[in-house]
Amino acid sequence: MSDAPDFLVIGAARSGTTALASFLGEHPDVFVSDPKEPHFLAFPDGGPAFTGPGADLINRTATRDEQTWRALFAGRPERRRGEGSVSTLCYPEASIPAIQRLCAPGCRLVVMLRDPVDRAFSSWQYLRSRGHDAGTFEECLAAEEERTRAGWSHMWQFARLSRYGEQLAPFAEVFGDRLRVVVQEEFAADPAGQLRRVLEFLDVDPDVPIDAARPVNEGGVPRSRSVAGALDLLRRSPAARRVVKRLVPPRSRERIRSANLRQATVAPATRRRLAGSFADDLRDLQRIVGRDLSCWPSVRTGDAGR
Repeated sequence: MSDAPDFLVIGAARSGTTALASFLGEHPDVFVSDPKEPHFLAFPDGGPAFTGPGADLINRTATRDEQTWRALFAGRPERRRGEGSVSTLCYPEASIPAIQRLCAPGCRLVVMLRDPVDRAFSSWQYLRSRGHDAGTFEECLAAEEERTRAGWSHMWQFARLSRYGEQLAPFAEVFGDRLRVVVQEEFAADPAGQLRRVLEFLDVDPDVPIDAARPVNEGGVPRSRSVAGALDLLRRSPAARRVVKRLVPPRSRERIRSANLRQATVAPATRRRLAGSFADDLRDLQRIVGRDLSCWPSVRTGDAGR
């Protein structure tokens, strides 16, 4: 037993990390912290102080001291203990030294990536579904740098968080074969096989039956802003969240949330422009991970536009 995690799901945001962490947590030899995202490794010196819409939630819920963070894992008998903060990938300059100093020796890292344009758009939809309306997707992209300078959280950095090569390079350099990259689109096409590979990477029994095809934390824009706002108010209350978690099974909670969502799509011109802006980073990413990623529309579109 230990009070330090020996695996981390580090991101990327809106790429299926919540689902992956949920599936891993169903394995009898794997423990995933509650909360799944303590955010401590990205902010090991006292926690975030973001501004902007939604900032109060992450500022309030982030774990702010080492003792509290270690208590999330203390006394757990499972073979593997981990957490799933996507902020870990967003801030490598802080999180990599923190991982080296605070996590168990040999800590393994899993990163889940999806087409970068789809990921960026999904982040915008996610924030809208939480009742945070700061403009259209295109307006948010145009305001991103200004909002970042003003202290808005990483979740509003739609373009920056989709530059995977830039974020992943220092992790690959430090952790080498202790870093496993999972492609979300491949996971969606073969959930059982892809989950099996992750379990093998974590060195636990890969044959435990887990339904990795069920929907978890699906994205979309709200059908009703009032319903989205009410759900967001509920999430803001720790006492209410505890009651709901105790009384409503996870799958029922997901059905309730997703019933208020509808799928939207990126405007073709916006997709082409973003894909072109990601082209150089995507080439770096393919070199870092040592594989072709032409399964992503952004790779094909970005290359075609150059």
